Amino acid sequence: MKLKMGGFLGEITFEGDLNEFMPFLKLGEYLHIGKGTVFGLGKYEIIGE
Repeated sequence: MKLKMGGFLGEITFEGDLNEFMPFLKLGEYLHIGKGTVFGLGKYEIIGE
């Protein structure tokens, strides 16, 4: 069985004051909570804090 999963692949850059959101973004990075988490996917990395 194949499951089509669209979504974002690659890099993204955010600008501005993200301090309010950083605790949530760091938690998601640590827990690998992203698209496809239930399939063992979902990992992302925050670079250049």
